[in-house]
Parts: sequence; C-alpha cells; structure tokens
Amino acid sequence: MNKADAMDGARASDYVLAAAGGFGREVRAWLQVYAGRDVVRGFVDDVTVADHVLGPIDTHEVVRDAVYVACLGEGASRVAVGARLLARGARLGTVVAPMGHYATQVDAVPGAIFLGMCSISSNVSVGRFVLVQGFACIGHDVLLEEGVTVGSHAFIGGGARIGRNATIHPHATVLPRVRIGAGAIVGAGAVVVKDVPDHVTVFGNPAKVIAVHKAKDEQAS
Repeated sequence: MNKADAMDGARASDYVLAAAGGFGREVRAWLQVYAGRDVVRGFVDDVTVADHVLGPIDTHEVVRDAVYVACLGEGASRVAVGARLLARGARLGTVVAPMGHYATQVDAVPGAIFLGMCSISSNVSVGRFVLVQGFACIGHDVLLEEGVTVGSHAFIGGGARIGRNATIHPHATVLPRVRIGAGAIVGAGAVVVKDVPDHVTVFGNPAKVIAVHKAKDEQAS
C-alpha cells in the first residue's frame, strides 16, 4: 500500500474513538494531520463526561456512518473494548499513518493503529487491535497476533512470532524467529535473543525474566 492509498483510507470514514484519555486525544490529533481535517465525531468513554463524549461504551447511540477505534495503550484492553463495540453493532476502523512504509497491506485490519513513520515489511500477519507506534520496524514474515502493542523505535526481526496481547516496549529488539508468548512484556531497550514464555516480563541485554504475572482474560472475542 502506498502513501496515497493510506491517506485516502484516512479520509474514507469519520471516526468515533473509544476512550477519551491521553492516547485517545493523541490519535484524534494524528487523524486530523493525516486527513487534513477533523474526522473524529467524538469519543465514547465509561468515565469521562464532556461535550465531546457521546456517552458510555455500552449505552451510547451507535454512529452508523462512522467507524470505531479503541484507543487504549494496553492490548488486552483494546481487545475487550473492541468486543463490546462489536456487540453493539459498531463498525471497526483502522488508523494508518500515510508517512509509514507498508510492504504488507494493513489498511483493512479491524481496530488496528499504525502511527508515524512505522515500517511494516512483506508477508506480515497482523491481528485485530494491533498498535504499532512511530519508528517501529517490523521485519518480513512476522506474526503479530491480536492485541499486540509495539512501542516506538522497537525492532522485530524476520519470522518472529508475537503472541496475543503481548507488549514490546520502545527501543526493544526481538531477534529473528524468536517467539514472544501471549501476554508477555518486553521491557524498554531489551534485546530478546531466545523465546519468551507466556505472561512474563523480560528486561535487559540479553533479556531475562524479571517477573511472572497472572494471565488476563484472553478468551476470543
């Protein structure tokens, strides 16, 4: 997908953003830059009450001619909110930065967000509700399962497998063909040279397990 196609995709629909916090406001600002106009109809949020908030997620009147994107930093939360939106009959949208580089078509991945000058190489498999921040680099034949979060300036080598709801923090490196388990957290700047189990946090160079945490609800939505 070229940059013109990405910009056309940003203009194709108006958006409703789920969660009106800092990241939701950031996504709104980027969408305005990408599309050249304010394409956000409003937010839905269970806590915030304001003029720009249409109401709670489960009770607001669904905007039928807009698409919805869950704007939360954690993958499991994006997946959970996305499931609630789908249960209401909302249509999921995709945010694609036109200045990014995409050798894999990503503009139709439901609920996914690609920001800034991220780079997605060829034959990358991208699940729903994935978030890739600016300047992240995803190598060829990588699998990003549903709810994966990739921080800015992170590098994921060719053939790596990133499990459901895993988080790769900024400036981390995952070497080629390494598997990161479901719900795992790779700390900022870590260098991962071997497979990481499910539901652990790794940190350092080379990365080592520093914490084990309980699995969150990861039932398919």
